[in-house]
Amino acid sequence: MRAYIISIGSELMHGALTDTNATWLARELIAQGIELIHVTQVGDDLARLTETIRRAATEADLVICTGGVGPTDDDMTREAIAALVGETPVVDPELLETIRAYFAQRGVEMAARNAKQAWLIPSAEALPNPVGTAPGWFVRAGDAVIVAMPGVPREMFRMWKEQALPRITPLLPNRVYRSTNLRTLGIGESLVAQQLGEITKQVNPYVGTYAKDDGVHVVVTAAGNTEDESLTSLNATLHEIRERLGATIYTEDERSLPAVLLDHLRATGATLGVAESGSGGKFASFLLGEPDAGDVLLGGLAFARGAGTAGELAALAVERLGVEVGLGLTADVTPAGNGLFEGPVVVAIAGALTAEETFPLKAAYPEVQRRAAMHAADVLRRAILTGDDA
Repeated sequence: MRAYIISIGSELMHGALTDTNATWLARELIAQGIELIHVTQVGDDLARLTETIRRAATEADLVICTGGVGPTDDDMTREAIAALVGETPVVDPELLETIRAYFAQRGVEMAARNAKQAWLIPSAEALPNPVGTAPGWFVRAGDAVIVAMPGVPREMFRMWKEQALPRITPLLPNRVYRSTNLRTLGIGESLVAQQLGEITKQVNPYVGTYAKDDGVHVVVTAAGNTEDESLTSLNATLHEIRERLGATIYTEDERSLPAVLLDHLRATGATLGVAESGSGGKFASFLLGEPDAGDVLLGGLAFARGAGTAGELAALAVERLGVEVGLGLTADVTPAGNGLFEGPVVVAIAGALTAEETFPLKAAYPEVQRRAAMHAADVLRRAILTGDDA
């Protein structure tokens, strides 16, 4: 199956929003063995949008549209699909009542214009949206299937998983696909690719490397005629990747990096305190993004630059916060021109674990803070693993 993604909305064209939906969907398609042949963005222009969907439906078996299903006049995805198949939308009473109920549960009266979101055409099957007001459409247009979903990421993610994908799966060739994402830390994408070598050039299993804010991800997808065949192929490649990347891999499941760090600390029974200078408290905030962080991270202290060395801050965290492990982080950077800052980032750990490392950085200030937090995560993770080995 070949797929075409269309991201809809003038706000995307004007740079007001970043198209994260297409990136997320691309990974989903790869995991299902669906070949993505094109990704495009279209503004809120009915003629242009209709022509784009028409072209996509002639080139691909599956056309995925995100955005343009709101209640306003510039939300034109339904109109474009209806024009393509030559059908007239009408308000579906059941959809309309569902949307009314959504507003009523929140103590709000539905505006008349929201009735547009209850439109349906004969060729379309409505895709329920339990976390928003805009249902999606699943449309058969000749030899192609068109899926229209909201542009709001949390709504689109859930609709794809719960509504669209179960309808698409029976249409796929009789192949079994299995995928694993190995996440690495403390190693750049170019070095990951270098260490993997020829593995990234093979067709099956497919191995892709992706630089993310939480490290480099290595996604492995295997295809086979049976589940056993695909799993055997997947596991053989995973074994080889583990051999080559070793301890830089911090997880192979869906846990976030903060969750992995917190789980490691729980396993040791140690509590953590963080004291930061010049990093805007990014590392403590990073960990506190996990809702259950409070049983491990007992507090974070944030200071402007020059509050002490990383070692002094680590000791301060132990003393003031009453924890077994203190982490001190300093970002002592100064302007380097062209909006960049440079200088050393130092991470120190004191208490039940000890470590200290220095990292030279040169980047825009928000990036300095982000990378400082990632260095802190890497130093802490390796210190925990070293402590476990001891």
